[in-house]
Amino acid sequence: MSESTIRQASGGLAFDLTTEPWIPVLRTDGSQDELSLKQVFAQASGLRQILGDLPTQEFALLRLLLAVAHDALDGPATIKDWVQLWEDDNCFAPVGPYLSAHARRFDLLSIATPFFQTAGLRTAKGEISSLNRIVADVPNGEPFFTARMPGVKRLSFAEGARWVVHAHAYDTSGIKTGVVGDARAKNGKVYPLGVGWAGNLGGVFVERPTLRETLLMNLVATDTPGIEVDEHDEPAWRRQPTGPGAGERTPTGMRDIYTWQTRRLRLAFDNHGVTGVVLGYGDPLSPRNLHTCEPMTAWRRSPVQEKKLNESLVYLPREHDADAAAWRGIATLINARTNPDGTAEPPVMLRPRVMDWVSRLVSEGPLDSGLRVRARFVGAKYGTQQSVVDELVDEALVMDLALLHQVDTRCAEQAIAAVQDANRAALAVGDLAANLARAAGIDTEGPRTSARDRAYGAIDSSYRDWLINLPMARDPLKQRSIWQRDLVETASALGDQLLAAAGQAAWRGRTVATRQGTEWLNSATADRWFRRALYRDLGFPDQGLELRSPTAKPSEPDHRGRWSSAPRGTLGRDTGMAEGTARDGSRDKVITLAALHLAHLQRGYLDQQSHIVAGVARLRGNLGRDVSAQNGLRDLIRRSPSVIPGGEWLLTEGEAQQAAEALQAALALWAVHQHARSTAMHERDPDGRSRRGLGAALRRMMRPGEIDEPLRKRMVRAGTAADLPALTNRLRDIIVYLRRDSVPIDYALLAGQFYTWQQPDGADAVRQEWGRSFQTWPTKAAAPSTLDISDETTRTMNTDKDAS
Repeated sequence: MSESTIRQASGGLAFDLTTEPWIPVLRTDGSQDELSLKQVFAQASGLRQILGDLPTQEFALLRLLLAVAHDALDGPATIKDWVQLWEDDNCFAPVGPYLSAHARRFDLLSIATPFFQTAGLRTAKGEISSLNRIVADVPNGEPFFTARMPGVKRLSFAEGARWVVHAHAYDTSGIKTGVVGDARAKNGKVYPLGVGWAGNLGGVFVERPTLRETLLMNLVATDTPGIEVDEHDEPAWRRQPTGPGAGERTPTGMRDIYTWQTRRLRLAFDNHGVTGVVLGYGDPLSPRNLHTCEPMTAWRRSPVQEKKLNESLVYLPREHDADAAAWRGIATLINARTNPDGTAEPPVMLRPRVMDWVSRLVSEGPLDSGLRVRARFVGAKYGTQQSVVDELVDEALVMDLALLHQVDTRCAEQAIAAVQDANRAALAVGDLAANLARAAGIDTEGPRTSARDRAYGAIDSSYRDWLINLPMARDPLKQRSIWQRDLVETASALGDQLLAAAGQAAWRGRTVATRQGTEWLNSATADRWFRRALYRDLGFPDQGLELRSPTAKPSEPDHRGRWSSAPRGTLGRDTGMAEGTARDGSRDKVITLAALHLAHLQRGYLDQQSHIVAGVARLRGNLGRDVSAQNGLRDLIRRSPSVIPGGEWLLTEGEAQQAAEALQAALALWAVHQHARSTAMHERDPDGRSRRGLGAALRRMMRPGEIDEPLRKRMVRAGTAADLPALTNRLRDIIVYLRRDSVPIDYALLAGQFYTWQQPDGADAVRQEWGRSFQTWPTKAAAPSTLDISDETTRTMNTDKDAS
């Protein structure tokens, strides 16, 4: 304690906060120090930040400094006033003389007007409470969880000052000892009246590399829309000293609410430091509808309170979720007062006014949209009727000011949408874990929550990095697509791990109830649902084609001793495939992969997405060409899911090549079929009866009771093709007919047939499929209804030399 601390003034001590060091700071060179109020403002350009004993103490001290700055500078009133401060390196020069003028009210130990205290405060019995009552890092009843074990017996005057500020901001609720003169005391007690004002908030502020810039960025101009400031707005030290009991008034503005006296307290001390405290309730303050004067929190609309209080509009502070990373709530930072459904109703959420202010600075003021800031989130989570602090929130999110621009909102829109993408990915992972638990016959909520949290943890750093780079990209929408592919890759990897750890019970599966009745659920089914949801919501991952299985093991051998990860009877369903033509499960993978690609491409084409339309045009030009020579198509195939739902077989190198060629052929023919059509030309067979097969489509084009001989001959000619490229070229003529009449077919099934065509005896099996498919289309008149391709195969093959 310096010599100036102790002075004889009416026989008392003094600790002048304007000149005595008491605020911990971090300098820009990395060193730490303690400074007085005057020193903090004078040296703000060389300081990195305030270092409180707790994050909540840092937030409370920052609000104190902002109140000093607002009052000393008497503003800023407008952006123009603020710009003058921003451009003036000595902008805080008026603060020193201001503090000197009010030094009497900044004396921590004053007998008449102690700083943030009530002179002469006492209980009826004259008790002095332990300092544990105001030192928040000593949990009530759990002294072993602190470095101050077993409690706080003494504080330095500097520490005492910091905890006094913190008590007004974050003190807990609960029953407190009544003080003399407080009319609220009943039998020596005052019953719970709520936590300190900042304890109601989900505190938000903006940081820059120096404390000077941090203070200025959070120095909200009084003309900011939505902010109301009374002309008599004053901080606590310019008001009459508080007495015991409550004052009946409402906040007049930011200076007032930053220094709101929610407690009545008095420190007990000796020559060496603070030894105890008298603590009681002060001015109660309901958090309802104070969004016009409290800028450092988001606000949520409360229909429950509106109904309860019979008021048309009630906003309450939006507290932080201690279990969710800050980026998951980015919409509350960068989304101005809009409703999700776009209605004209009052918004359900208001972002912090301080973020509105920063948005004005980048949209109307001098700040460049490329300027980077660090949004800080600080709050307290209370437990047991707010009588204890359970947890503190201290989070940060680095972002460019481009996200806050009021005119160019492209980056903000994609940043918010990317969080929604992450939520879908995490939900899909959680659902997979729950379904695996259902398959094993165990409780689902624990696995679901754990897997979802794990997914968010895996996504966290990726989103933060992506967000920083987003404004630097020319096309934010393209960056979003990249983000979606990264999400699919991350979620797929987590899904693989869940499947690997699922256990034998999940591999075997069980019958479960569904909306449609009952269904056999095992790890393969759960995986199929997971991939379908993931690819439906986020598209395909950008990775090479490696047709491999999930790590799930097969559940049981079928009647021929072969293993399958799907329930018996599902492999080969909807394919019409002859047994033994290709290894069981391989063709199913090709069909599934083709169906996923086709659904994605067809949806994009019908929605006129420019990159999809261009890609489909390239597919048409690739018809019949070698897959190894087609960069565009090879890239498309490489964006396939690495794990094909519904099977566990690992394709060999040769099978993978055949799969790629089958996909190429089917996609290229679909591109020809879909060209300039506004309806879908690919339709999955709904019931497994091949009614969307190629043969059925041909029969559909013929009149009842007749066979179109030219069309039949084209089909026969296609069936005699020597290889797959020749087959696709010959089928093109038939597809043109189908396109003319807008007759859709199942191109995923056709891809599976192209895969089978390349196997030994595969061509015969496919021709038989087409013949059976021809017979499935219903005809009203009795007539020849058989398309016999195979009978003419040998004769046609000997005479047809066209291999194109």
